[in-house]
Amino acid sequence: IALYQPQIRHLIQLVDALLVSNETKTISGLYRLLKGQPDPKSGADFFRVSPWQAEDIGSARNRWMVKTVLELASQVNTAFEFFISIDDSLGKKGKATRHLEAVDHQHNHTESSRKKQVYTNGFVYVEVHLQIGPFGFLFDTRLYLREKTVRRLNRKRSPERRLRFRTKYALAREMLVELTTLLPKGHQVYVLFDSWYASKKLINFCRRQRWHVICAIKSNRLINKVGMSQHNQTLRHRPYERITLEAVDKHRKPPRYYTRSIQGYLEDFVEPVHAIISKTRPGDKFPKYFVCTDLSLSVQQVLRSYQKRWSVEVDNLYLKNALGLGDFRLRSFEATQKWFAVVVLAINYLQYRMALAYSSSSSRTILADFIRLHRLEHFQNLMRSVLRPYAEPKQIETCLQEVYSVSPWAIV
Repeated sequence: IALYQPQIRHLIQLVDALLVSNETKTISGLYRLLKGQPDPKSGADFFRVSPWQAEDIGSARNRWMVKTVLELASQVNTAFEFFISIDDSLGKKGKATRHLEAVDHQHNHTESSRKKQVYTNGFVYVEVHLQIGPFGFLFDTRLYLREKTVRRLNRKRSPERRLRFRTKYALAREMLVELTTLLPKGHQVYVLFDSWYASKKLINFCRRQRWHVICAIKSNRLINKVGMSQHNQTLRHRPYERITLEAVDKHRKPPRYYTRSIQGYLEDFVEPVHAIISKTRPGDKFPKYFVCTDLSLSVQQVLRSYQKRWSVEVDNLYLKNALGLGDFRLRSFEATQKWFAVVVLAINYLQYRMALAYSSSSSRTILADFIRLHRLEHFQNLMRSVLRPYAEPKQIETCLQEVYSVSPWAIV
């Protein structure tokens, strides 16, 4: 990472505090956890004044994570596939929050309906998750601003500091372009996204890279110049193909779906695609529709591959609930971008440790296990410091091994 040593020290302290803190992760709250309780203003200046950019962390982190996870995946299996998941997420802020440049009233498509559109005060970011064989990690994020917000902010900025409006597609494409330089040749790549990203531009970009696309589409999209909802009516006499997928929660039964499929041409797309109509039950009046550009895959393979997009939702859960992505109090847009770079570094650290654990024991764990493990390691260091005047180092280590002889995350 291209930072000076004082900047590296602030970075490590902040990432460490993000993993340890159970409170709201403001800069002042994080710095209260540090030994000696340094002035929180120095932490704020690290984001506001210190001469570094979010790319100084992000670019090096992305290269290292891809290289390291590729090596781990090669040790487990040489014939693995890449799955690239694209999504965006809305983080809510208080209604009174008005002076943070990254915060504005954003369209909340989760809570909106056809009759009523809902807008929420918060921030929106686009993210890309990369799955390499059995290992996955958050590749990167990009903050999104509405065009109206960019114009408003630029009125108060000098010409050299003006922001440039970029659509969500442009932000996703920017991350995918960086990925094209990092992924090795000779492996199959699938790009996964929901119906909000199923645009002609994105699908064609993926196909130009020789990547296949598996995505959801809306009911009004045309296959062979006929809407998917109409295909659903036309095929109502055809028998269903029953598909059983893996359960996201191991304590629940594997979900079963009733599917019908056709092959044809998606509107504004020159290659044939595999279109799938999926229902939770035979009488379901609101089926889901999917498209896959790889005609060699069966319906079950397509839907199981699309299931891997769930990793993006897991990333969002940890980013916002466990690592304090939305707890920033930084006014400028550039400072908020730096905050995002630090939080993404924290989740990559956890995902790296989880990949190491899987490569050595093939046991499935979750990121929360490694948050607890990190906190346990802090407690062990505290115990070493307390016991050092009263016992020999070998006795201290023997004591710690006896106390923590079981799995570290099982005792916390």
